[in-house]
Amino acid sequence: MAQRRSGVRAARGCGLFFTLHDEYTGMDPMIRGYREDDFRSVAALERENSAGDCKPEVFIRQAGVLFADTFLVAECDGRVVGYTIGALVQHQPATGWIVRLVVAERYRRRGFGESLVAAVIDTLRERGAVEVYLSVAPGNHVARALYERHGFRDTDFCPGYFGEGGDRRILRRDFAGREDLIYRD
Repeated sequence: MAQRRSGVRAARGCGLFFTLHDEYTGMDPMIRGYREDDFRSVAALERENSAGDCKPEVFIRQAGVLFADTFLVAECDGRVVGYTIGALVQHQPATGWIVRLVVAERYRRRGFGESLVAAVIDTLRERGAVEVYLSVAPGNHVARALYERHGFRDTDFCPGYFGEGGDRRILRRDFAGREDLIYRD
């Protein structure tokens, strides 16, 4: 269960507590900002979770510069086990996107994705976003359920979004005129 109470969230089953202005700390995992020494670990995660001839090193290196304030990693026992990248749309800073979310396979379904999504949403809201979008593969029901638990709703289907075979669902979460959600199991 993750709850929003006075700037503090508790993520289900992982002993994670964080404030919006400090590092996200906890007993087991920790959500924190990306650092240069995370490069190799994050690039390896991206390589494991990307299809084709992708050069994750280029993407990760550039993301570390372009999205320094919204690039977060999940760490467990000193090891990077996941990451997320958020971004505000240029010339539309009230619109944010979750550009990427990756959790190492052996750490899935343990609350890391929940914690990363909650943290990147808070980070984007803190920077002025009143709506956040993301894209997800239509058949990725686990990810869609995760995002729906965080208030995202399906808004569009885009065939070939990432080229042939790269269909995506576009999901959106709107903060305007709504109280922050309280997440429960």
